[in-house]
Amino acid sequence: MKKKKKRGIKGKMTIAFVVMGILLSLCVGIQVFSISYSQVTTQYTERAFNTAKTAALLIDGDSIANYLISGKNEEYFAVYEALKEVKITFGLTYLYVHAGRLEDNVAIYVFDIFVEGDNPDHIFDLGHVLDDAEASSFDVGKQTFLTGQIEASTIVSFSEYGWLASAYVPIFTSNGSVAAVLGVDLSMNKIMSDIILQTLQILLLTIAIIIVFLLILRFIAGKQILNPVMQLSKHMDSFDSENGMLNTIEFPESGSEFQTIAKSYNRMISDIKYYMENLETVTADRERIATELDVATEIQTSMLPSTFPAFPEHHEFDIHATMYPAREVGGDFYDFFLIRENTLAVVIADVSDKGIPAALFMVIAKTLIKNTAMNASFEGTASFEGTASFEGTASFEGTASFGGGGKSPKEVFETVNKLLCDNNDTGMFVTAFMGYLDIPSGRFTYVNAGHNPPLLKHDDMYRYMKTDPGLMLGLMEDTVFVQEETVLCTGDMLFLYTDGITEAMNTERSLFTAGRLSEKINLYKTSNPNEIIANIKHEIDVFSDGREQADDITMLALEIRDKK
Repeated sequence: MKKKKKRGIKGKMTIAFVVMGILLSLCVGIQVFSISYSQVTTQYTERAFNTAKTAALLIDGDSIANYLISGKNEEYFAVYEALKEVKITFGLTYLYVHAGRLEDNVAIYVFDIFVEGDNPDHIFDLGHVLDDAEASSFDVGKQTFLTGQIEASTIVSFSEYGWLASAYVPIFTSNGSVAAVLGVDLSMNKIMSDIILQTLQILLLTIAIIIVFLLILRFIAGKQILNPVMQLSKHMDSFDSENGMLNTIEFPESGSEFQTIAKSYNRMISDIKYYMENLETVTADRERIATELDVATEIQTSMLPSTFPAFPEHHEFDIHATMYPAREVGGDFYDFFLIRENTLAVVIADVSDKGIPAALFMVIAKTLIKNTAMNASFEGTASFEGTASFEGTASFEGTASFGGGGKSPKEVFETVNKLLCDNNDTGMFVTAFMGYLDIPSGRFTYVNAGHNPPLLKHDDMYRYMKTDPGLMLGLMEDTVFVQEETVLCTGDMLFLYTDGITEAMNTERSLFTAGRLSEKINLYKTSNPNEIIANIKHEIDVFSDGREQADDITMLALEIRDKK
């Protein structure tokens, strides 16, 4: 399909001026017609009455009765010819005299002047009585006959005689009574022709003035507005996107808004050139940062156990875990490992921040917890330093002494807490839950450092475990943690999670909540660890309804199976 060509500002302004000229001409034409109508009708009214008065002076009112009784005589013919001259001279359509007979309310023609070109059917002789069809011709002048008063203006009528403007004057007898009425009819077509002619003459002159005015205005607007706009537009269109050619525009000093626009455009050109010159560097930096984040994501992922089944030689339990970071890297972590052949340690934790700072702190915390729990037989200084992308250096130093005999979850957290508190200038901390499962007996020893209470399925129902919440790791150096125990039986399932689940938010800014988690997880009581994690993630996604994840989501599920 052919693309429609856009009309430029020059064409639009030309159309605007043409439309403005047409509207002005219409307004002026209406006003001129109104003035011309008033002027011409006034002139014809005066002409009609003056002609009627002049014609009335030619008639002797005392003779009218004699004409009607005795008929025409020499005096009648003399008056007739005089009236004929008046009709011809003043270009009258009709000139006539009516005598009224009031006793039967009729009018009788005394004179009805005929000139060459008149319709004989419309001219009546002396003594002709107006019938009903002709009564309107008498009715329009009847008031003048009765009162002897002359109307202020002509009377316009439309009949079989045509469209006429009529003027009536009385003819008096010597004793002052009204003997007859003299009527003068002028053609309204003639009057309207004169009105239209005068209107056209004035309108043509006015239109000529309007055109000259608009041309001058168009010239000024073109020079002051259109030409600068087109110059700016043409210069902007000259931008070569392939070669990146951008040139400033030279604009004469005028102090106008266009001068301001030109200066702003030149500043924009300078900014764009600077941006284009530095774009490659900025892009390279962004690509480098993206690459480093990808590497950081891979490093963090590799630090978390991800091979399942994790311990295929142990049929007494099944374990599965996963983490969904809110950003490229997260502050949550989980871990599980065998301390001795028959002791399984499980850990889940949440650092008090997001992004790279939390990820760095997470690496330190995870390493300290595992190394301390594994009770490596060495003495020395555990030192972890790293600079995150925020002001300040996260530095953690301390001396960890690991002797024989191993450490309990309580001792692990107290040791790690002291190490994290040393030189913790950033004030970051970790909520964590750690438990040891004695595989043969099912005895589960655990400690909670300010973390969400786990859900435990026992007797085919998930319930929240009652744990002493304790303080977070890295908050106070001398914190003493409470260690608790329970026994996990065949069929029991332990579900650990971070607050990214309970604080997940939907589009209405409502939270998922711990109550909803308990409700949903009990819908999947027969699911294995892998399935329970996938089902809970699905419930969160449905609840969130597409809202972006605001916090890391981490889950760990441990199921106790038949020891055989």
